[in-house]
Amino acid sequence: MNRQEVINIIEAALKSGSRTPGLFDLPKMMAIKAEIQSCTSINDVLALIEEHRDLISKVFGLHEDLIGDAVGKLKALEG
Repeated sequence: MNRQEVINIIEAALKSGSRTPGLFDLPKMMAIKAEIQSCTSINDVLALIEEHRDLISKVFGLHEDLIGDAVGKLKALEG
């Protein structure tokens, strides 16, 4: 798994959202970030994104299509 590519895809998606995390959302997002960074496979990353999809969408103001695009790009990295 190319960690930098995974991070770039996730960061690009988050930056395209219409919101930035508020003060009370930051600890939750940092915990999710730490979990993603400890993943050893793209499937693990995808599972975390799916598990926290609603929260990520709400906190960053992401539409479902933006999350879907990021998930598709991550799946393409699998090979």
